[in-house]
Amino acid sequence: MNEYTVVIGEREQHVAITRHGQAFDTSSEGTTRRIEIVSTRSNEAILVIDGVRRIIPFARVGDELHFDLGGEIVIAEVTAGARRTKARHKEHSMAAPMPALVTKILVEPGQSVGRGAPLVILEAMKMEHQIVAPYDGTVEEIRCKAGEMVQPPDDLIVLARAAEAS
Repeated sequence: MNEYTVVIGEREQHVAITRHGQAFDTSSEGTTRRIEIVSTRSNEAILVIDGVRRIIPFARVGDELHFDLGGEIVIAEVTAGARRTKARHKEHSMAAPMPALVTKILVEPGQSVGRGAPLVILEAMKMEHQIVAPYDGTVEEIRCKAGEMVQPPDDLIVLARAAEAS
């Protein structure tokens, strides 16, 4: 069993991982999950998480692994041979999770959006990926254009929280 510390935003979470061949059991905060690796290729992994097959796009950028997990962009520091690593989710991130082409921008500066509203459509590895609003807010700035290639950790949208919006 290996133990890791994962940081999402400012919150640390301890995760215990036990490997069983191509499968892993993860335990954190009383929740246990079974993750099976079906295959990996290029910049995507096909996993079975608690019996549900998922395709997880990822990109390695230096010593970091950027991936999309359930609509949340997670950045994990990759250290060879380390037993204790840190992963961080760019809380409220609207960054490119991997090298991608911007195909559509669905919002305009000054527009109010609700949590989960699609903001930008990307295409990577022949798959469409939506960047969504992580909270209610107002679009302050758009930092990309349709037809442009973006790279992690480029922020694509600047969004002010509803409570902060003026």
